[in-house]
Amino acid sequence: MSPANQHDSTKFADVAESISDYLDNESIEKIKSVYADKGYDSDSIRDYLRSRNIVPCIPKRNFKTINNQIKNQNNIYNKTGFVVERFFAWLKCGFHRTRIRYERKSENYLGFVYLACIMMYWRVLG
Repeated sequence: MSPANQHDSTKFADVAESISDYLDNESIEKIKSVYADKGYDSDSIRDYLRSRNIVPCIPKRNFKTINNQIKNQNNIYNKTGFVVERFFAWLKCGFHRTRIRYERKSENYLGFVYLACIMMYWRVLG
């Protein structure tokens, strides 16, 4: 959890490094690409992913130049990026307590997010 006035992309490397707490080494080695929206378009994130042999599928922001390789990645993102966007839409629309953080303690808020994720997962499978 980070302050509300700090952009998510500043914590990208921290989250990527802490993924080993939740996955085993075999699962981590299977990660071949990472999908993110335009907010994560920075050279530092792209370099971080490439240094770990992971293909960044992040669309370029409009003010940057686009070459053919990036256009192909944008097409890939457009086909699969909606999954992440849909997840956050369900999280915000279906569960009011996760839309705005009312809880003072981050552990309580994170508990509600976990509970909402379990309920969404249950709805999809059920």
